Amino acid sequence: MKILKVLGLVLCLSGCIYAGEISFLPERDDFIAGLGNYSVEYLDEDGPKLIRTETVTDSNFPPNKMLTAYKGYSIADTKSYTRNYYTQESIVAVSGANLISGLSPLKIEANKKYDIIGRVEIDDKVYALVPNPEGKDVFLVRNNGTLLNQVGVIRGDKLNLLDTKYEIEPDTFRFDPVTTSKVVQSEMVWGFEIKYAGIKLNRMVFTVMEYNQSGGQSGEFVNYNYPNRPGIIDIRGLKIRVYEANDAKIEYMIVVD
Repeated sequence: MKILKVLGLVLCLSGCIYAGEISFLPERDDFIAGLGNYSVEYLDEDGPKLIRTETVTDSNFPPNKMLTAYKGYSIADTKSYTRNYYTQESIVAVSGANLISGLSPLKIEANKKYDIIGRVEIDDKVYALVPNPEGKDVFLVRNNGTLLNQVGVIRGDKLNLLDTKYEIEPDTFRFDPVTTSKVVQSEMVWGFEIKYAGIKLNRMVFTVMEYNQSGGQSGEFVNYNYPNRPGIIDIRGLKIRVYEANDAKIEYMIVVD
């Protein structure tokens, strides 16, 4: 009889050990993790948001002015660039703040800029998400700049709102919105340069170098020639009034209406 009792006790203990290693409700963890989870709408994760792109053309010649260029030197130079305009949504702490609970307090520095990484909707209210630089959690900021007294943790595209509630000191604390912008100009994407090449067979010769790759790493030369006499010539859409030319130099004006 004692042997049976001992065997029964061993089986019970084995059952307890086995139960501790295997979850009988594998869906339980997913269910708990799903409580308080909210979808995150991220802003541009790679940095500031591109809001506008434009092509800028830069010409280095003064228009409608008498000029002189010597043989082998440039008489006109035009380059085009791509210019990108970016913006970044941020907020700035008007003052310092402490978020106090039974845990270690969280701190927000005065006048520090915090970038907004995304937004989340909780109970029909939208909050901006701002990473806490001292931890892995995020602050939730209302549209009026005030702070929710709870923080969250982002996992993938979900926000888990933590149960701990903080007392915010001072209770008048708020963030102010700040939008910063920057302009990034590319290397040259296109351009051309006109050089005076002297006189050949009583004709004025010009060499045009057209850049056709970013940064002007490659291009092609094209020669143009015109009778050597005063008047207006057209090279690549530029009107050039020639006053006098010889094999050493040319006197001219870039005519711009």
